[in-house]
Amino acid sequence: MTQLAVVTGASSGIGEAIARRLARDGMKVVLLARRAERLQALAAEIDGVAYAVDLSDGDATATVCRRILAEQGVPDVVVNNAGAGRFTSIEETSNAEAHEQMALPYFAAFHITRGFIEPMLARDSGIIFQINSPVSVVPWPGAVGYAAARFALRGFTEALRQDLWRTGIDVGSLTPTRVHSDYFDANPDSVTRVPKVEALVGTMTPKQVADAVAMCLRHKPNRDSHAPWRWALFAPFARAFPGALAWLFRATGHRRSRSGR
Repeated sequence: MTQLAVVTGASSGIGEAIARRLARDGMKVVLLARRAERLQALAAEIDGVAYAVDLSDGDATATVCRRILAEQGVPDVVVNNAGAGRFTSIEETSNAEAHEQMALPYFAAFHITRGFIEPMLARDSGIIFQINSPVSVVPWPGAVGYAAARFALRGFTEALRQDLWRTGIDVGSLTPTRVHSDYFDANPDSVTRVPKVEALVGTMTPKQVADAVAMCLRHKPNRDSHAPWRWALFAPFARAFPGALAWLFRATGHRRSRSGR
């Protein structure tokens, strides 16, 4: 039987690449994002189904989840990839922007998961899978709102795994290093905020991330994974020695252009 996968943030970048890879693997893919035209074009290419929706809107997301359940069925895989937000310091971030950064990715992931979880629990199978950022493992200067939102997504992933223990639903995640995607084209100033220590762990393309997601869904659906391999080796040290790694990211990261400390 063909598996049904839902991919959020699927209109470009990582989400588009994941959708293409899952379709090549034989899944029927439901595409979710705001940009209807781009979604429809991709759906036509991969024989998928597109639903344009603002995932930061809980009511709109609940409505689209009900439509998907009625029209497509219960998902086997949900990939929470939708995300947004610039890398900005606290004084550069308005209250409104801080709320927007939390809306995508954290609330989007919660809204989608909540919309599908009851029928998935009734069936007692499925995978909830998040795409996160290295800033959720080691925060760096100049990205405070973005980092907080990604920490929230990491907390949601770990709490959800505990909550769904002894059910048939797996909860996993992939945290890739910096990805060459249109995110940095849309937010060019954010590139300068990435710590120089990034050179030690490398960067990735959307296709490489999609390939890593496919591998995780097949072999490690209930684990938190990191890619590429150099970051996968580095990340456990960040969890074991947070102070040392925080210093390294701080020392090689953004500094305010002002006198003082």
